[in-house]
Amino acid sequence: MVNGKTNVLFVTHADKKGGAEQSLIHLINYLDTSKYRIFLLTPDNAAYLPEIRTEYEHFPLRLNSIKQKFGFGYLETLMRIKSFVKKNRIEIIHANGWRAPWYTAPLRCMVKSKLIWHHRDHTHLRMFNFVLPRFFDQVICISHFVAGSIRGNNKTIIYNGVDPELVLGTKSRTLMEDDTLIIGTFGRIVEWKRYDLVIEAVKKLADDKRYNWKLLIVGDASVDGSDGYYNDLIDKVKRYGLEENVIFYGYSDKPLEVMKECDLTINFSLNEPFGRVIIESLLMRTPVIVSDSGGAPEIIRETRGGFIVKDGNVEELYRTIRSVYDKTVDHQGMSSQGYASVMNDFNMRTIAKKVEQTYHSLTVMKLKSETAG
Repeated sequence: MVNGKTNVLFVTHADKKGGAEQSLIHLINYLDTSKYRIFLLTPDNAAYLPEIRTEYEHFPLRLNSIKQKFGFGYLETLMRIKSFVKKNRIEIIHANGWRAPWYTAPLRCMVKSKLIWHHRDHTHLRMFNFVLPRFFDQVICISHFVAGSIRGNNKTIIYNGVDPELVLGTKSRTLMEDDTLIIGTFGRIVEWKRYDLVIEAVKKLADDKRYNWKLLIVGDASVDGSDGYYNDLIDKVKRYGLEENVIFYGYSDKPLEVMKECDLTINFSLNEPFGRVIIESLLMRTPVIVSDSGGAPEIIRETRGGFIVKDGNVEELYRTIRSVYDKTVDHQGMSSQGYASVMNDFNMRTIAKKVEQTYHSLTVMKLKSETAG
């Protein structure tokens, strides 16, 4: 502890913003800087750095793929991190995502810092589930689904949160106010997001003589996406004659503004670890349909702000969309309930305090250990 503050080093590999980086930005912005001095290791020109509102010291360093740099390059990077940690008397190292832990885990044997891994993914790989967690004092999992994949008793569940300062005012659009149901999907274009099944479901709307709807596919294949899958989606829409209804919106740097103009959003992913776009949609008072897969249904059960559909069931997804189209559900009640729950339970002020409690427990443990020694 220096000048009454605990030095915390966040480590992340990405230079572009995905869900993991957005969650990290929110966390850094809401940490109590009267208690913590923040350091951040990212690539030099990470695009999301201007979104960090709080004071921090940047440590520009690129964490290359382990497969490409395992050996001298990897060790050189590891030694640079070790040197920075010792020089700045870092007490907590907080690894974010799936690559950073490979660069921070070995520090367990090199420095006295406490190690945290913010685990934001679900995988069947033994190295992630059985080996890596052993090197960390605490593994923060973003859902019960993610926590269930790893072994050990050093894990805790802290959901991702939303930044309440991003609320864009009261939702002005009422359900189908222009006689058109506006549906949105958000995220990178990759197969496990299952946009193809969403297209199959809305095609059933057209087959059932319900034509007053638009589907906005907001996202692209630029970050870990698939151009081939993206092109297949475009071909499917053309084949079904739905070019006027299905709009490939592309990437948006203001997705919440688009969510605000939707009547409904859909997250039909396979084994979504959490689903940041779900809580963001609820923040915009827009109900969400999710697949009963991964961590997504946990959010809907907590907030009651949407619908849970049987995993991969296109027919049930279609019927749920149709119920909103036909106005046979309490859309307004669901919008209000989802918003209130997210602002209370997924508010970043609440989430940051839970992370700070984790920090406190580790530093107290470290202090007791040093005193005993």
